Amino acid sequence: MSESPTSGSTLPVRRPGGVRAHLESRGGPEKGETFRLAPGVTVIGRDPSCDIQLSEPAISRQHCRIDHAEDQWVLRNLSSNGTRIKRKEIEEHVLSDGDEIRIGAKTRLVFALEERAAAQGARPQFRPRTAESDADDEEEEPETAEAEEEETQSLFQRRRGLFIGLGAYVGILLVGCILAAVFLAGGGGTGGGGGIPRLALETRIIPAGTSQPLRVESTSPNGTYCVDDRGRQILVPHEDLQTGRARRVPGIRQAVEVQFLTPEEFQRRKQRGNISPRYPYVLEKPRNPHWAKLQKEAAIKAYQVSDVPGNERKLYEAVRGFQRALAHYGMRFLPDPDEDKIRQKATKTLINRIHEVYRQGIRAAKAGDYAQAKNAFETIQDYMPEPDNIIYRNVSRRLSDVRRNALAKQR
Repeated sequence: MSESPTSGSTLPVRRPGGVRAHLESRGGPEKGETFRLAPGVTVIGRDPSCDIQLSEPAISRQHCRIDHAEDQWVLRNLSSNGTRIKRKEIEEHVLSDGDEIRIGAKTRLVFALEERAAAQGARPQFRPRTAESDADDEEEEPETAEAEEEETQSLFQRRRGLFIGLGAYVGILLVGCILAAVFLAGGGGTGGGGGIPRLALETRIIPAGTSQPLRVESTSPNGTYCVDDRGRQILVPHEDLQTGRARRVPGIRQAVEVQFLTPEEFQRRKQRGNISPRYPYVLEKPRNPHWAKLQKEAAIKAYQVSDVPGNERKLYEAVRGFQRALAHYGMRFLPDPDEDKIRQKATKTLINRIHEVYRQGIRAAKAGDYAQAKNAFETIQDYMPEPDNIIYRNVSRRLSDVRRNALAKQR
């Protein structure tokens, strides 16, 4: 089931021992920085545990990795968001000098051998790996020359737009409070979903006083830049998220891509106060390679029959089984690359199915087809049968709304 490397991934000419390489950032928040590649495995993503940590929101927590052995560097995709070489998505690719790696919406990393760095006088940066260690529906188009020119002016534009953004933010809060009061006075909306925040694919932010989620666009020292349904940019200050005046709402992807903890890890995080007491993703047993193998084998079997009609829950069992296996291994990816590709494909399939069926349910409810909406939302509950999960909670509220509107229509 593995995909072969893309065309153009011809093995590079091997060079005498001691050859090193680095990545040069040519786009995204880290534009201009250089990252030295370490011997062995280099993991790239947003998570602080990654060897190369990037801040663009569209990048996954662990997005991709580069394996180095015998003067060869092999790029492997770890994210359902995709990793691209020459604008073509890859799962595995042998890197050559000058290859451009595209991840997220704007981030571009150019692979360069160390001789090239010496010729250009580069000053590589590398953060050593330590033992301790949450893109919308459509992918953004690759950056154009105009986009790159705009990026060089971003600092000036953000300063100029700060007061505009704050003014718009205050205005939206006032409008949101008025709409919320009207909604409560009127006893809710009709058409399926009045007052229920729309479940998005990615994490969104909801400012206080409104139920309208804002799409996260980028982050800056001033706060998080978001976009509303009308395309207006809104700045949410960091202190609003810290004080509760705004809150993050995990999306479908974050609700599916969970991390299981060992009982000891759960207790340590709970004591530090950085985890919810209702966190449900805890291993029933201490970490053990034998249990990892059993969980992985059961997950593969469940995934193999998940396409059979009526087996929607098998896909969920496969994804959670793979996640338990990763926790037992104590790794971010399975040791066998082919099995890890099955894990990634199962996770991506579950995310896409939930997202598509959810959109069908929303459209049906809006059109007044409550029977079809009910069927769609009940299907999602089969895909994600966890009462504490944000997907299940959102769909349960929509089911109640659909049933109430269906009874009102019959009268």
